[in-house]
Amino acid sequence: MQRSSSVSSSFVDAPTPRCHCGVTSPIRIAWRCDYSSRRFYGCSGYGTSRKCSFFQWYDPEPPARYSDVIRRLLERNECIRSENTELKKTRQELLDELRRLQQSVHETRAELEAAAAASTTMEDHMLASVAATRRRGVVIIVLISVIVFVD
Repeated sequence: MQRSSSVSSSFVDAPTPRCHCGVTSPIRIAWRCDYSSRRFYGCSGYGTSRKCSFFQWYDPEPPARYSDVIRRLLERNECIRSENTELKKTRQELLDELRRLQQSVHETRAELEAAAAASTTMEDHMLASVAATRRRGVVIIVLISVIVFVD
């Protein structure tokens, strides 16, 4: 789990303590598993190059059950984030595969259209050839008939 905290703008009845730097310490929220959502006073230079070790709990220590529930919720949240990352990865892989399949369908459609056009052209040539052959056959029959009748 990450160790982090955030600054809260909550107002408190007690005076706000000053850190070792002499600066007023804002209330922060701990998000570590052991202290999840527990508030504390920390140096306003927290997370900067200033090395002040001032720390004082604002909230009383919560019951063990409370900490256990928060810890399990944070762990479950991390599992959900991990699952979400995996689902996004799978989704992207599926989208990539869909694009490849769409491209393949487009290419196959173009090949089928070209084959259909070639088939139509071939059929037209065959019909023209059949018609020419019939005409030649008719001419040959007429010539044979003329030869037979002339003799």
